[in-house]
Amino acid sequence: MRENNTGEQLSISRRSGSGLSIAGIGTVGGQISQLSLNGKQLIPDFTGTDQAALVYGYILAPWPNRLADGKYEFNQHSYQVAKLDEHNNANHGLLLTEEMEIQAKHEGSLELSYSFGQDQQYPFAVDLVVKYEMTEDSLLVTATATNNSGQPAPFAIGFHPYFLVGDDFELNANFTGKILTDSRMLPTGKESVSGLSLRPESPELASLDDCFFGAEAVTIKRSDFQYEIRALEGIEYFMFYRPAVQVFETGQALAIEPMSHPANIFATEIGSTEIEAGGSRQYSFEIKIL
Repeated sequence: MRENNTGEQLSISRRSGSGLSIAGIGTVGGQISQLSLNGKQLIPDFTGTDQAALVYGYILAPWPNRLADGKYEFNQHSYQVAKLDEHNNANHGLLLTEEMEIQAKHEGSLELSYSFGQDQQYPFAVDLVVKYEMTEDSLLVTATATNNSGQPAPFAIGFHPYFLVGDDFELNANFTGKILTDSRMLPTGKESVSGLSLRPESPELASLDDCFFGAEAVTIKRSDFQYEIRALEGIEYFMFYRPAVQVFETGQALAIEPMSHPANIFATEIGSTEIEAGGSRQYSFEIKIL
């Protein structure tokens, strides 16, 4: 991994009657590096030394989260990913260290692109275009993956923004299910849940590294305002991660990660990720002030 390389840092902004909204976007990995909506800070600048180690704000593609042993099979061919972690997993896809191209930039919007298929780890010519757009009260992120490989191709995506929840917050979501995992953080099954509710004193917060499904939005209520992360098209899962290290000087951080598929999807249900030759899939989510 490239340590501390966020590429070119770009900003988009929009002013409304409620205040100034501004987002910082890095060209390496499409990183969301900071975000304020209507003058309220949701994602401050990172204060640590290695943004790549924490996957701070990057896009996770062509698979999100972990891939067991870095191996997958598709259409009777086997593939092996080179870089594995201490648990022998390939983590967070291939994009987070790669420079994306600027396709269009305006005051309130930015489009970045990346073309996969340059190596044997993932030899599929899938072109990804990601648009970041400031609306009246939100940041809208829309990713479009187009398969130009001339054959079916597997593709899944996730996003890894860290949010400032502070030291006094309420987090709620109406999830109906949770992914169960083993010691390698690989899925082993599912269980039914009756929503998710977190407070600073919640015991599960100390080791939070879990994936949920069945809800369209996660709501965070702070002492000064409320906001939500809402899944739109193609997003079915939310991963939650509480870092053990201090990420923001101004308060506690929580990674809330919209994903199209859960961890290890290339090894378990790769057919669910298939994009037909010449086809496209769209994935979108919104970060919104309430």
